[in-house]
Amino acid sequence: MKTMLSNPSLYFEVKSFQAYEVSLLQELAYQEWLGIFADDLRYRAPLVYVKDQREGSLSRQTDLMLYDDSYETLSLRVARAKSKKAWTEIPPSRLRYFVDPVEIEEEPDGLRVASNLIIYQTRLQREENLFVGHRIDRVRRSEDGWKVFDRYAVIDRAVLPSKNLTVFF
Repeated sequence: MKTMLSNPSLYFEVKSFQAYEVSLLQELAYQEWLGIFADDLRYRAPLVYVKDQREGSLSRQTDLMLYDDSYETLSLRVARAKSKKAWTEIPPSRLRYFVDPVEIEEEPDGLRVASNLIIYQTRLQREENLFVGHRIDRVRRSEDGWKVFDRYAVIDRAVLPSKNLTVFF
């Protein structure tokens, strides 16, 4: 059952959870950001390719992934992002995230939250990247609040605009 209109308090709860995540990402508080994920996390972002318009939809996800992480591998990427070895982030990027839930469905094990996503990244004086897409999060309640146990983020570009991929979707 879709809950945006049928359960406004749940919608507000999810929106608040997403606002908390956005604030952590924009503050580069990646260690704290890891706290929103469940230990059994699956975190994926597939490559997309452009199809001929006559075949139906204009893009399709592939089996190749930009990210295909568990909680453990995401933790390693976070540790590296905060280390001195992350030279691509010296100086660090300035980030703005816009995440808007467009559909929330209750499932037996939690919620399925489909959201539109825009990430604006700027570095140095002239380097700008814009990532636009959508993501599907599956979340469940825990003693600590909501936890994401599955994230599937699709960026609507066949060729990414950045020289390196250091943002988290």
